[in-house]
Parts: sequence; C-alpha cells; structure tokens
Amino acid sequence: MEESRRTSKTGLNGMSPEEAFAVLGDQTRLNIVRVLWTAGVVHEYDDLDDSASTMSFSELRRRVDVRDNGRFNYHLSKLVPHFVWKTEEGYRLSGAGKKLARTVVAVAGGHDVDLSGEMDTECPVCGAEISATYEDQWLRFTCTECGGLFGDAAPSGALLNAPFPAPGLVGRTPDGALRTELYRCMLDMTSMMQGVCPECASVVEGTLSACDDHDTHGGHCRACGTPFVAWGELRCDSCRYAKRLPVELCVMGLAPVIGFLYARDVNVLTPSLDELVELIQTQMRTTVTENPLRVVTVIGATDRLSLTLDEHLTVVDCSES
Repeated sequence: MEESRRTSKTGLNGMSPEEAFAVLGDQTRLNIVRVLWTAGVVHEYDDLDDSASTMSFSELRRRVDVRDNGRFNYHLSKLVPHFVWKTEEGYRLSGAGKKLARTVVAVAGGHDVDLSGEMDTECPVCGAEISATYEDQWLRFTCTECGGLFGDAAPSGALLNAPFPAPGLVGRTPDGALRTELYRCMLDMTSMMQGVCPECASVVEGTLSACDDHDTHGGHCRACGTPFVAWGELRCDSCRYAKRLPVELCVMGLAPVIGFLYARDVNVLTPSLDELVELIQTQMRTTVTENPLRVVTVIGATDRLSLTLDEHLTVVDCSES
C-alpha cells in the first residue's frame, strides 16, 4: 500500500463530481456521447494509442438530430474537454467519455437474467447446495443451509456477493458466473493492495481492524460474529469504491503471496471457491499484535511465507522460512 495519503474531490481540470453529474443530466449531451462512441468504437484500440475517428460539427449535429445550431453548440461545449475532445479534424470522445459510454453498455441489457438450475459447486463450509441469484445488478451466492463464510459481517449464508454487469452473464452458467466473479474479485484485490482503485485509478487507503476478544471455539467468534480475527478495509475517497474483507484475502493480492503460492501450484487469480476456502482454513494462520497494531499472516505448512502488515495494510516485513 502506498505511503501517500490524499483525498481527491476534483479532477485535474477542476470538475467536481457534482458538476459532472450536472453536465450529464441532459438527454442531448448523452446522445452526443452515444453517437461519438458508436461512430468510433470500430476504429480504435485502447492499448496502443488514443486515436479515434473524429466527426465534424455538422455531421455530429445531424446524427444527434438537433436542428438548432446554437442550442447544439451550447450542449456540446458543456462536454468539452472532459467528455468530448475537440481536434482540428473534429470531435471525438475523451478517455472519460469512453469510460462513460462503456459504463452505460455495462449496465444495459436484460435485468431478468435467469440463473436458475442446480450448481455443481457445493458450499465449502457444509457441503450443502448453493443458491445463485441476480437482482439489482448484484450477483449473490448463498448457502441454502449454513450461515456462510462471514458470519454477522454479511447476510446469513453469504459466500460471495458482488456487483456484476448484466452483459457479463450472457452465455454463462451459475458455476461459470461464480468462477468469473472470483477472478474479478482477485484482480480488484491485487489492484487495491497496490493502492490503486480499479474503478478510477485514484489512491486507495487501507485500514486494519481486529477483534479484541476473538474466540472461534465452536465456529464464529461471539464477539465479532465472524471466524476471522482481522479485517482489511480498502477505500477510494474519490469514487467511493470500497471493499472490506478478511486479511487472509487481502494478502492474496500481494506479489510475494501470488508468487509463493504459484510456485506451489496454486494460482490465486483463478481459484475455485473450494480452493480459496481450503487455502484460508488449512494454509493460512493470522495473529494480531498491539502497540503498534500489526497483523502477521503465515502461509504454508512446511515452507512458510510470513507477512507483517501495519494499520494501513502496508507490508512492513516479509520473509520465507
């Protein structure tokens, strides 16, 4: 986790989130973004360069279907330069404009996605059936019998809850959706543990919390309601994207852990739910020390990797034995 601590409320050119919402709160302006995205989507790449096909003022106005030249110019000017870039050849979407268009595509589509049917994956806690549901753009996997993995920290039975774009479920079975979401979660964790927000690339702040009276005899701790002694909160103050997960999952986003486990035939970026839970339960041991607050996670049975994290989830010690 980076040492720098900052909060960004405005973009580099001074536009605040409130101003951005106001700019986009108009159908004509959204139509401009839509037309430019549709026109440029088949002509550009996002890895080699930032070039894109441009469109002249008159052609853009014709496609957006606004007859009043002054009215159209007013709305277009509100989008420049944050969402639309003006060049000598014409207009094209900026990086933010492309991000906006793709967000619209991601949230569009059917909201009546059918995830019915039995899953091959069983609950890693009790072996019972898992229920998969999708509503309000959230993908949820829940044990049909036990309390799940997280105790009081999540709804009863919760095994995995995450936002998921509807187009990503097209052609996928419930088991396929579970594998896909586990992969997405691990990628997000890898990015956030490096201090980078996967949504807006701003700085992510880490915070460590621990149960003072942790006792897991009989399952979940009576004090905190979970089987995990320490939790990490990762939060972006710019776009408010945040995750709160057990420290054992947080450290899986760190390069030393990824490499250590990969050398032992465990790819933490593509785990099954069973593999993930078994790894936490049998190969990872976490302890907490006070004054100053530190968490030590030891990974492995014979060969061991030990990591010490401070209150900001920053690695202060890493060693193999």
